[in-house]
Amino acid sequence: MLKIAIIAPKDIVNIAKEASKEFEEQIIVFEGSMEKGLKISRKLEKESFDAIIVRGGTQLLLLEAKINVPTVKIPIKSIDIFNTIKLAEDYNEKIGILAFENMLSSIENYEKISGKKFEKHVVNTENEVEMRVRQLYKLGVKVIVGGGIIKKYSEKYNMVPIVIQTGKESIKTAIKESKRIAIATINQKEKAERYKAIVEHSKNSIVSIDEEGAIIFLNSPAERLLKKKSKDILNKKIDKIIPNININQILNDNGEEIESIENIDDKKYIISKVPIKVKKEILGAVIIFQDAMKIEEMEGMLRREVVQNGHIARYNFEDILGEGKNIKEIIRIGKEYAKVESTILIEGETGTGKEIMAQSIHNLSNRKNGPFVALNCAALPESLLESELFGYEPGAFTGANKNGKKGLFELAHRGTLFLDEISEMEQLLQGRLLRVLQERQIMRIGGKKVIPIDVRIIAATNKNLYKLIKENKFREDLYYRVNILELYIPPIRDRKEDIHYFLKNFIGAFSQKFNKDKIILTNDSIEYLCDYDWPGNVREIKNFTERLVVMSKKPIMNLEDIKYIFKPLENNKRKNNNDTKIININESENIAINNALESTNGNITKASKILGISRTTLWRKMKKYNIIV
Repeated sequence: MLKIAIIAPKDIVNIAKEASKEFEEQIIVFEGSMEKGLKISRKLEKESFDAIIVRGGTQLLLLEAKINVPTVKIPIKSIDIFNTIKLAEDYNEKIGILAFENMLSSIENYEKISGKKFEKHVVNTENEVEMRVRQLYKLGVKVIVGGGIIKKYSEKYNMVPIVIQTGKESIKTAIKESKRIAIATINQKEKAERYKAIVEHSKNSIVSIDEEGAIIFLNSPAERLLKKKSKDILNKKIDKIIPNININQILNDNGEEIESIENIDDKKYIISKVPIKVKKEILGAVIIFQDAMKIEEMEGMLRREVVQNGHIARYNFEDILGEGKNIKEIIRIGKEYAKVESTILIEGETGTGKEIMAQSIHNLSNRKNGPFVALNCAALPESLLESELFGYEPGAFTGANKNGKKGLFELAHRGTLFLDEISEMEQLLQGRLLRVLQERQIMRIGGKKVIPIDVRIIAATNKNLYKLIKENKFREDLYYRVNILELYIPPIRDRKEDIHYFLKNFIGAFSQKFNKDKIILTNDSIEYLCDYDWPGNVREIKNFTERLVVMSKKPIMNLEDIKYIFKPLENNKRKNNNDTKIININESENIAINNALESTNGNITKASKILGISRTTLWRKMKKYNIIV
């Protein structure tokens, strides 16, 4: 409950008490004015009153004394002044008025209306009151008009005091205003305390400066950073405490936020300087010091966690390599697709970079701050794929998580869902996916509630979907739903001009990664590698160059060196060299897989890396050729 005090002259104490009864708040009325009122206010300040209501000059004294309690003035209405002067005129025409600044306009208005002039004196303190009363006495004034304080001195000079009366409504108005101000002040104090608690418990070092660059606040971490106590550096210029900090730019220029990395005691800090502006005027700044090493560690942890969950797109268009016209046109189209929300179908062989393209489109789109969720439709059986996509309610099936589970559609809300190898999705699921694309809502397995979703679909396939439609293996209506925007990424054999570019870039990247000297390929070895069709596309080139850099023992690699390292895949060359016989694609694929498995002692993961294909694709091809390990 609010605690409100009214300090009033004796003549209105009873009126104040009557007015107070109409309010629920705790309102206490004290008799006093001027110096006595100030003395009472100092006591009320210690007792944590929420507001003090006073009249006339008492408020001026409280403001000068900087009493730390909101003060509200009882309004003196013009009609009250008019009535009081009229009453004084009934006593004597020789009238003197002691007024405060806020009363002068009403008195002057009365003079204009009545055509009379009065002896007027403005007072601000109680000491002035006696002096002015004495002056009026010497001028022959018989009746004196003013606040309650005039009674104390007028009788001493045998003068009639006429105190300006304050009505009940004026006091009620002051009480209502004091409630409003008290509540606003309490709310402001609560906010200030919250901000103070946040700043004080922040792990970052925070310093606040005024417009001259003097320190006006710093939190505990800042004390530890500067190795100085707050009391020892308050009001001192910050550039005297931290010599290499430049604050002139933030205080004198446009007042834009500035961030820089600085060394303090041989330790790197990210320093943010944020201007404090009120009506475009810079009143100071807040300077935040963040330990650069800790931020780097935290960002690394967060990125690792998010990447593990598969909800982030790591690639941008700058990561798509190639110098040929084909790839440049594909990138241009991809950037155009990023501007809209339509569903995209990306077609291309395994290893051409379909997911990198999908991530790049996501990161350039309006959904870049949302999740990027990827799913390989060929990697899971139908039952598991359905629960992964749509999620399930608790107890939906045997072995289900007791708390249920969100599906990938929900996890991708306001982001992008990438469906790789969509051609492998069973037709029942194709029907459910079609409904999602049409209705933009899903229902979990075992659930009854419809969940609205905001997801952009990017699908990818390494097969000819139109051919699958003819074979009744893919729904035609779903095809037209996912193939609104089409993007075809050609295989490396159709982009021969990019092979040398890939080799050069990947060799440079892996040399740096493994801290090895960058190797140089001879012209005949480059020609040999560029002549190869690379059925695993970019992924195969990348895997080969990684193996090349790891195995290289000299700075220049000639054709013989390349053939030695490239041997497991040499039978895949489709050109009729003198030392290579022509074989069909299926036979070469079979041989390559067997060679890779033999060289890795049957390790599927390692073999798929050598071949430049995914584990799923390798399993499928092993099944096709009846290869058992």
